[in-house]
Amino acid sequence: MKKIMIWKFAASVAFLCSLVACSSSTSADDSDDIIGPTTKSSTSTKKSSTSTANAFACEALKEELTSPTNFSVAKETDTTWTLTWDYTRNDARPEANFEVEFLDMDAKSPEWEYEGSTNADVTIYRLKGAKKAGKYYRVVATDKCGRSRESNRQQIKADGYSEIDSSLMKKDMPTDLAIARIAPSIWELSWKYDDLKDDPNRVFIIQTSKLKDFKWTTVKKDGKDVKIKGNVRSYYIQGRDKIETYYRIAVVNSGDTSAFTEALQLTPDIPYREYMALEVPVPSTKFTTTFITSLETDRDTSTKEDVTFVGGAATYTITDKFISKYIYESEYTDTVYYEARWFTSLENYNYFKGSCEGMKKSGKCDSCYWEETFPYQEPSISKSISVDDYTAADGKTTIFGSCTASTGYVAADHPKLFDPDTSASHRAEWAKIIEREYNMGICLQGYLRKICGYYVQLRIVWKDKNGETDWSEWTTPFNIGDIGGGICGEES
Repeated sequence: MKKIMIWKFAASVAFLCSLVACSSSTSADDSDDIIGPTTKSSTSTKKSSTSTANAFACEALKEELTSPTNFSVAKETDTTWTLTWDYTRNDARPEANFEVEFLDMDAKSPEWEYEGSTNADVTIYRLKGAKKAGKYYRVVATDKCGRSRESNRQQIKADGYSEIDSSLMKKDMPTDLAIARIAPSIWELSWKYDDLKDDPNRVFIIQTSKLKDFKWTTVKKDGKDVKIKGNVRSYYIQGRDKIETYYRIAVVNSGDTSAFTEALQLTPDIPYREYMALEVPVPSTKFTTTFITSLETDRDTSTKEDVTFVGGAATYTITDKFISKYIYESEYTDTVYYEARWFTSLENYNYFKGSCEGMKKSGKCDSCYWEETFPYQEPSISKSISVDDYTAADGKTTIFGSCTASTGYVAADHPKLFDPDTSASHRAEWAKIIEREYNMGICLQGYLRKICGYYVQLRIVWKDKNGETDWSEWTTPFNIGDIGGGICGEES
């Protein structure tokens, strides 16, 4: 009766522990601590209840059970250890259980014996007992048709810590796992593998986990495990949702899986590959500015002396850190271009969030800014300001019209300046015409010189095929008046 009650209790514990990915058991020599099934030999003959049909099905199986790898033992207390291992399931023949076995070399006839088991997909086991030192441990995968090859084995030493028996560890595992960024939302996972012989039965498999060393899953595509050909040494990770994920890789040679590499985490700080890096543009040290100071007033376009006063312009040129051709020609690039940000004032320029519509040319918006784009093939951008701009007052009158109204300028009066009449009345009229034209010129130039107060920054913008965008840092803001020539360096 007592034995039956202990078995029921152990079964309940096994069920509950399976829900939290753990299992507990002890061997026969720790009978005072028994909380699991009684000891049995994994090498002893077991009675089979498998039907004849199932027997034929097993004989027809061509797939092998995958072997557990990276078996390890971690000490928790003097009488408790946590056993863990890695496992890559073969979907054509999934495991039903894992069995932990031990070997006592001090026994009269040493042989591997059953320690305990876990359910499928549970790759952690809690070992408990007072007499474990000196024993070796390993794990195998099992199903109704048989068992896999054994994992590497580990020995628990006298001090309770484990010692790996490296003779069974896989020595052909990949090395130098690395991650490099090659587009705004695309990374390259790369590795090395020393065996260069062509093996058609060799593939690499990748596993991911959101938390390191917990719940590793094989990367899938269209519902199937991704198996990378043996002559390939890279894999492309796409999507910002992959950030913070851990990656590791193993090689499978003819169904035999190596140990997995150490895990690497994909983080936002992973730099671009050097030739794909977004460099900060280097702007020219000055603006090229143009300013036409003549004013046509006689409406005679046939004369060469008079030139229409049309406005001012500043051309801002990039002199270094051009967009890399590797970025522009990359198969993952959608668009790449330069972006300029113009400011009416530097005061709080990085913090303004409002709209600048209707104020881009008026100069009335303190800290207002707007952005303009231009292609990488033409690494320069111009800011133009014209007398045909509308005034801020009514949004209808042009600057030319506003200056005309304020100065009393009449274009038709200009020919009177060349009238040979020398009378006092004509000289008085002549003086008024000169004054109006002078004031008109000053009014127009005063507006056009506002271009000297603008600031500008530049950066590179890169959008990839996933629709994700990344940017270089902005350049330092430059002021046209500080570094420009032309109108900004002239006195009227």
